[in-house]
Amino acid sequence: MVLLTFTVGVLNICLGYAVAVYLGYGPPGLKEAWEALRGGSVSASEGGDSLADLAGQPPPPFESMLDDTAGAESEIEPYSEPYDDDAVEFEQVALEAPEHWDLNEKYIETSILKLNIAMMKSGARATELDTKLRACRGRSGREMIQDGLAKLQEDCEVYLAEQAENAERFRARVGDLGELQALGDEIDTANLDQVAQMETTLSNLKCMDFESDLETANVRLLEEIANLRVARHRLRDQQEAAFLAIARYENRIEKIEKQLFTDPLTKLRNRIGLEELLWQWWRQKRHHERQMSAALFDLDDYGGLNERHGSLVGDRILYEIAQFMLRSAGKADTVARYAGQRFAVMVLDAGPRQAAKLAETIRQSIEHMVFLRDGAPIRLTACTGVTEVRPADDYTDVLDRLETAVRHAKQCGPNRGSGFAPSDAGPIPIESPGFGIEDTEIPI
Repeated sequence: MVLLTFTVGVLNICLGYAVAVYLGYGPPGLKEAWEALRGGSVSASEGGDSLADLAGQPPPPFESMLDDTAGAESEIEPYSEPYDDDAVEFEQVALEAPEHWDLNEKYIETSILKLNIAMMKSGARATELDTKLRACRGRSGREMIQDGLAKLQEDCEVYLAEQAENAERFRARVGDLGELQALGDEIDTANLDQVAQMETTLSNLKCMDFESDLETANVRLLEEIANLRVARHRLRDQQEAAFLAIARYENRIEKIEKQLFTDPLTKLRNRIGLEELLWQWWRQKRHHERQMSAALFDLDDYGGLNERHGSLVGDRILYEIAQFMLRSAGKADTVARYAGQRFAVMVLDAGPRQAAKLAETIRQSIEHMVFLRDGAPIRLTACTGVTEVRPADDYTDVLDRLETAVRHAKQCGPNRGSGFAPSDAGPIPIESPGFGIEDTEIPI
């Protein structure tokens, strides 16, 4: 009798738990937490194969993985209106997570995502204001300037309140990082730098004259928004790098969900998506089976372009360059938005000489792109870094060499290339002939 009662009790508990999970009230994992933070709902029919579903399956053939990567170009929707990546990301973020989710940071990565969300929300508000102020330049009215001033002050105050709450939660978890605690301290310092920029902006706004010269007031507001944008993008890149470093350290690269792989502006793989793909390749020893090289592109003075023309124009240019790089790369190659104005290309079945030629062709093509905005030409250049992939490399070694090569190219001046020779004596300049590329006009 006791056994029967116990059995019935266990069955009732299991049935109740199953119903709760089915209705969406089960304990959330990292995927569900991210979906809740974004404001979406998790659906088995919409989410595709989960990592748990794929865990017991053999890896796909190398060629099929490359085909999936190469097919990213066909999935990109037509680009109609200009938009900012902060604004696009914010469209997927809910103002509040559903109440039934208990988001107590099962993983410290979730804490970083929360900090990132507060930043994206602020970026979307600032982008909207930037667009309105630029639209009325030359005919700035007192009402518009006062409204812009009030909205910028409100954005700073709202961000500071949200960031303080999320930063406190993050600091409480920094001790969980173990050997990576110094990395957590760096994130905390970067957050404090962003807070300092917000507080500086608020102080500047209180001291500025927004009455006597309305056009000058418009320019000053745009300058403050630009300063916040620079700090925000720097913090975003640091948070993304930290997210990956922690996931690598705790062997959770394979548990990062697919929602985090794609850059919302260009529809390319982002840094997280690129590292996840490389992690898969290295786990399956793909870099032993086929020759690989890699290139990294960094647009010159992209921050200045944003200041002169606005972030919406800058993002349209990023989109056009991303599409050109997809068309220029081979079908088996992978193109990713590495960070901000940086793009990476993994070149397969090619040695460093072939990769350098591809990189130089792309670099010279960017130099000859003429972006037309209301009939006015906008030009920019890029620096490149190239390296081959060696059998003894970890994929992080490849990325480190790419960054070193780009830094070397930047030190030599804008619009330069640099690469690693097989002797591994350090990066050297890439001297290439002109390929006779003509100017191409691209309306934006």
